[in-house]
Amino acid sequence: MPTNPTLHLAIPATAPAAAKSRRTRQWAYLALCGLSLGLGMVAASAEELSVDEMACALDPQCSKPFVDRRLRGINATPTVRTPGSFDRTVNFAFDSAELTADARKELDAVAEALTRSNTAKLEIVISGHTDAVGNEEYNQKLSERRAEAARQYLVTQHGINGKRLVAKGFGKSQLLLPSDPTNELNRRVSFANPNYTAASSSQGSAAPSRPATTGGDGL
Repeated sequence: MPTNPTLHLAIPATAPAAAKSRRTRQWAYLALCGLSLGLGMVAASAEELSVDEMACALDPQCSKPFVDRRLRGINATPTVRTPGSFDRTVNFAFDSAELTADARKELDAVAEALTRSNTAKLEIVISGHTDAVGNEEYNQKLSERRAEAARQYLVTQHGINGKRLVAKGFGKSQLLLPSDPTNELNRRVSFANPNYTAASSSQGSAAPSRPATTGGDGL
């Protein structure tokens, strides 16, 4: 039949084009997904402090203003930050003190901040905190175990002197966002220089005073 060859020719001519079009759309979709994922990862990592910012937060001689980017976009009012401290999102396995892979990465960054030249000799208090969900006594014990897990990781994996590090748990007694007690940002680990205020005060009092003038030269 005269029409059959035309029909047969049309099928192989259009099928590759359609397949190519589908492949193009698939690649475009995958590229878009990859871009979105990459941007999401950048945004997530940008919420945490950099190593320099963490070291600066602990150092009384550092005058850079402290900005907790984790709180951007949060409507609830946070508690007043303790001078010489910073919070870090350290994730644990559900209902345990087992560090996740992400938690180890976070603590790797903290370890770098704790071994900078301006922080390497500082005593550091590691404090575990939970949100307000659950029994008070249980949360207290869980926060203590998690703070100690973070301390042990810094000692065993990064060789930080254990005498510098003190682990404490506060359960749900020190919520970061008291008006939003179940917010995940309440589940955190804090790192603080307990001597920060005293060091700041001593540095201020040690500042040389301007000598009194006895002559009339205006100096």
